Amino acid sequence: MGPASFAALAVALGLLVLVVHQRRQISRLAANLASATRTDSLTGLLNRVAFEDLLDSEFTRSRRTGRMLTVVLGHVDGLGQMNARRGHHSGDMVLQLVARDMQKWKRRMDSASRIGGEEFALLLPETDAHGGLLLAERLRRAAHRTFAEAPEPVTLSFGVASYPEHGDERDVVMSAAARALSVAKELGKDRSVVFGPEADSMLAAVSDEEPTELKLATILGLVEALDIRDSGTTGHSETVGIYAELMARELGLPPERVERVRLAGVLHDVGKLGVAEKILGKPGPLQPDEWQEMRTHPEIAARLLAQPEFDDLREWILAHHERPDGKGYPRGVSGDQIPLEARILAVADAYEAMTADRPHRSALGAEAARGELEDGAGTQFDAEVVTLFLAALARMGVATLPRAS
Repeated sequence: MGPASFAALAVALGLLVLVVHQRRQISRLAANLASATRTDSLTGLLNRVAFEDLLDSEFTRSRRTGRMLTVVLGHVDGLGQMNARRGHHSGDMVLQLVARDMQKWKRRMDSASRIGGEEFALLLPETDAHGGLLLAERLRRAAHRTFAEAPEPVTLSFGVASYPEHGDERDVVMSAAARALSVAKELGKDRSVVFGPEADSMLAAVSDEEPTELKLATILGLVEALDIRDSGTTGHSETVGIYAELMARELGLPPERVERVRLAGVLHDVGKLGVAEKILGKPGPLQPDEWQEMRTHPEIAARLLAQPEFDDLREWILAHHERPDGKGYPRGVSGDQIPLEARILAVADAYEAMTADRPHRSALGAEAARGELEDGAGTQFDAEVVTLFLAALARMGVATLPRAS
């Protein structure tokens, strides 16, 4: 082969290398472009387009295999107001940190997406609703740690729904998760809610468009469901109402007010519908973070009763875990700052709880319960209310009143 042939071959090889290099460049650019169209540029999570495609494929897979699939929808509470107060840069940093926590706490097989401004979604294959709730709670608590030193609090709300438990179509399950998220936000935010028969009822209960009778009927139905979930019977709340009515009469309150106190007794625990079931049914002592969630139930109840026709009940129920010595919750008020009706509810609730069996414990007994009330008179309980209540039971010759069922 002569010099001219070698030169021609070298040119041809050079052109071939250039073509291969350019093709590789084009392939990389195409791959990057495809990735960019499926990735949220701010957080690095999947975007809504990618989420929708993945949701379709995971539903197809779950139907074929018969395995569960859970959707968790998340919302950064108050991000719009934060953007208005502190600028979008602060909001963007919050979104990036939330996305980082999601990547940290999800399993490798799970998928995390940013599907809107402050909206996130997670797809959890082969996972039931309980597993979805556990992840949501991990993320919610992670936000508390991540933003512990932030200039203003940042919290997350979550709604959870599963296939096939909550629907056999993707849009049905997504709608269920969205409704559960709405309940979480309506109940005060910074909480996780699993969709269930109670979710739509909760939304109806806080709706201003329902007539008073329907609102009350809805809430009473929720209370009955709560009693069954908590104790296996429907009697606790009704019995608290009976005790509260007795004390109100002993204190000489007008008949119409006595009836309102009785109703407040029936409704006193409705806020526990917003507390995780694993906390309500825990047989052992609660951990500090679990107590923190449990102590939100008076405020949740106040939100459920946030209509003018329930103004009196709302204030009494909000304060029924306050104490004369100021060591109660949620506001830590004391003495006469606590409405009389709330002091009545506190005694009625405590006495009924101590004298009734629960699935995870036996009743303390009437004599021991009397001793607990007497020991707590003036500190945990209103002394006058305790004295009148115990005197009324003694005069009637009973340790407890007939329990509602």
